[in-house]
Amino acid sequence: MTHTRSLPVRLAPRPGEALDSWWEALAHRLGSTTADVLTSLGLLPPGPSSPGLVPGVLNGLVTLLEPDRASALAWATGIDEVALHAMTLARYDQRALLIDRQRRRVVSRYVWGRSRGSRFCPGCLSESGGRWQLRWRLGWSFVCPEHHQLLADTCPRCHRTPRHMAANVRRLLVPGQCHNPVEADPARSRCGHPLEAAEVLPLSPGGPVVRAQAVIDEVISSGQARFGLYRDSPQPALAFFGDLRALASVLLFRTPEHRLGGLVPAGILALHRQPAGERRWHLGPVPHLRHGRLAPARAATAAAGLTAALHVLSQSDPRQAGAALRGLITGPGGDIPLKCGHRWRHASPVWDAVQLAALAPRFKHSDQLRFRTHDAMPRRPALGAASLAMRRARKVPSLLWPAWSARLSPPGGAIARTMRPALTCFLVLVGSTSRFGAVSQHLRLGIGELGASKAALRLSSQGWWREIYLALSRLADHLDQTEPPIDYDRRRTLDYTGLLPHSAWQGLCRELGFDAGGARRHQFVRALMFERVSGLPVSQAPPAYAPTTSDQRTRLRTFETILTPRLVHGLDALALGFLARQGVRDEPLTWQPPISLLGGLELPGFDLDKIDRDALHALIRVREMTTAQAAVELRVSHDAVRFVLQDHPAPDSGVRRGESVRAARVALPRDLFVRLFLDECRPLSWIAAHAGVSVDAIKLLVLEYGLTRDGKATKSGRVDLRWLREERAAGRTYRELGAEMGLSGAMIGYLARRHGIPGPRSGSRAGSRRSIS
Repeated sequence: MTHTRSLPVRLAPRPGEALDSWWEALAHRLGSTTADVLTSLGLLPPGPSSPGLVPGVLNGLVTLLEPDRASALAWATGIDEVALHAMTLARYDQRALLIDRQRRRVVSRYVWGRSRGSRFCPGCLSESGGRWQLRWRLGWSFVCPEHHQLLADTCPRCHRTPRHMAANVRRLLVPGQCHNPVEADPARSRCGHPLEAAEVLPLSPGGPVVRAQAVIDEVISSGQARFGLYRDSPQPALAFFGDLRALASVLLFRTPEHRLGGLVPAGILALHRQPAGERRWHLGPVPHLRHGRLAPARAATAAAGLTAALHVLSQSDPRQAGAALRGLITGPGGDIPLKCGHRWRHASPVWDAVQLAALAPRFKHSDQLRFRTHDAMPRRPALGAASLAMRRARKVPSLLWPAWSARLSPPGGAIARTMRPALTCFLVLVGSTSRFGAVSQHLRLGIGELGASKAALRLSSQGWWREIYLALSRLADHLDQTEPPIDYDRRRTLDYTGLLPHSAWQGLCRELGFDAGGARRHQFVRALMFERVSGLPVSQAPPAYAPTTSDQRTRLRTFETILTPRLVHGLDALALGFLARQGVRDEPLTWQPPISLLGGLELPGFDLDKIDRDALHALIRVREMTTAQAAVELRVSHDAVRFVLQDHPAPDSGVRRGESVRAARVALPRDLFVRLFLDECRPLSWIAAHAGVSVDAIKLLVLEYGLTRDGKATKSGRVDLRWLREERAAGRTYRELGAEMGLSGAMIGYLARRHGIPGPRSGSRAGSRRSIS
């Protein structure tokens, strides 16, 4: 049992003073030993104490003062309990260090906690009469802010860390002197060297090391980091010091000294390079091979690592911080010695963002999506990211929504077969741990990772990748926070064999007075409806109507010109009926996220709402252009024109295409059409003029009759070469002969050159004209 009594002399603690420094100064004022003072205060039991017990008890008191002892000590000394607790390391618990309260000790392996020992400032010791500051015990203290000099680490005489072990309380101690025992001395005498005489390195008041210490002190004081990278994402002090420890560890271990020279003064680096002294049994610092894992034993090492680390963390955003870190640690071969899978304990998301930003240039495009390296704060996939990806896949069609595809895809190239499915996979991969192949298979897309990589490289080479990534990131966050009205997983698994049977198509066309056409038109309408309803590419349609040849795929991409508002409305009604028969009654036919999510982004594609629909309709109906021709005329992408016409088809013209085709069938029965098209090889324009219909109607008639012909060889078969030779000899031109035969002048010229037919003879009309001229 301990007894507490009031002391005859009282001594007020100095601001920031450590508890053991105060009781040593009090004992020195009383001319007594610290054992007598501590016994009177009730902190030690009366009588002789075990030599092993006293150091542990005293170190525990400096770390954490129990409430009952604090109350007794306040009564005996007249010092407020709050002030007494502030004199222990518990003052910095959960901010600059961690304390194991059960064992009453500092946890040394996290956030650079120092369980024993203290640095010191000789100037402060001299001015205060040997009183020790509590902050000197922190692994984060390396500079004296009052005297602008590096803190000293060891006693100049014994070369050991002061206050590493509790002093012998049975001896009179002089404040400001080294209390370490002399080695090999049976009497256990003290070193006694005046520590105020230690030499330290002076620093520039406005230099980087002093500024670094000021930043650290501010974070400790406020309990929160709010500078640089933490300005928009404030972090608690403990998380900040976790980041600082991790970054300083990497820099001390991986950065060549010549690169640190641009951030740290030469004097600091010189002290940092000095070899460590010989270990002094249990009184010296614990040696470690890798800098930064534990609190550095020397202030110069801490100053070098923390100053360089704060240079990185003071950048305005993670991308700049990552670039700064990458510039410091990149090896000679361009390798970056960081592992994105390594996690540091007590580190904040800010440190993760810096690591990922530093590694971003080495990431594949799929990894950039997983780690969201182009976001304001890159981050690792969250727990359950794989299931998140599958939930997001349920919310997206296999082919990205038309309006989004048109905005995100560059104008050149066929986006429907390459870029559009790749964008959908990229969307699902944002923040996910799923593999690209698994996502593509789940979405029933035929694109592999190699094809997607080529698409991403194309976007990167054109300078669009980052903006497109930001668009996908916004869309992914929107989908994760909302529930779309369509379950696209269910749409992908429906049986589309019975979609728009021939009887339904014929009935709709009779009702609307629309020409149903032949089997090819019915196939194309079904394929277009399949893509619209299922969200899948038409290559996944049932074999009965899936386009299988390049010619069919090309013609399907121009099929929107025959659509009319009434026809689309009727097809949508039939599609809803098909869904109802499949058990889908609670969903709209189509849906897409708001395009307003893309506000502020510079994207390569086209806004469908800004395309002049009236001008497009006039090109389709009046000038009878194809979708590709209209796209060239409007200077937009081909798919943008197709997407507009799918939702806003051109209205019926005065003479609908169906009527033109019906007129062509009447004027050109199959036998007559075969004779003109195959036997006589008449051009389509000539046949159209002969029948009084449009060229497009003749093209559809060719498909309907299932006719093909092979280029120049077939056309030349009906030209009599003897006749051609005689007519050329008579002076007739290629143009005149072509008009007579229904062929182009170029074709007649090709036949003449191929068979060696000479030009006009002298005396002919052409020869006479050349002579006159």
